[in-house]
Amino acid sequence: MSNGGKIDGAIVELLGGIARQFRGELRQASEGVDGKVTPFQHEIIAYIGRTPGTGVMGLADLAGRDKAQVTRMIAELEALNLINRERSEADRRATRLSLTESGESLFHQMMEKRSSLASAMLNALDPNEREALHGMLVKMRSGLAEAK
Repeated sequence: MSNGGKIDGAIVELLGGIARQFRGELRQASEGVDGKVTPFQHEIIAYIGRTPGTGVMGLADLAGRDKAQVTRMIAELEALNLINRERSEADRRATRLSLTESGESLFHQMMEKRSSLASAMLNALDPNEREALHGMLVKMRSGLAEAK
């Protein structure tokens, strides 16, 4: 393996490890919820928290999942009393999603934890390093999207 290949592998491992650790820490924000909230359910709660009133199709697009997967997760989160489903007045076939009081509480816990983790992680970098990292990550995401 060339030196470039070794560093590429090391970068991918670091990014994966950081992402896993970050998600694991966020999961701890749901410890007070009956049953376990999965990482995908955390994503759904975060999407609904940021875009209340979104529909199943919009949520599937945001999450990059198919409608059936999202519909199952919605049913599970509704059973945990974390989200509400309401029929749209404009289109009775469409469903609008919102967080319950418990869902809002969990969403805010998750966002506080996310902010705290981000600060702890990024405080090791000075402002110029943060800007450079941001630019590099944007390029990496674009490169990954183009590889499809």
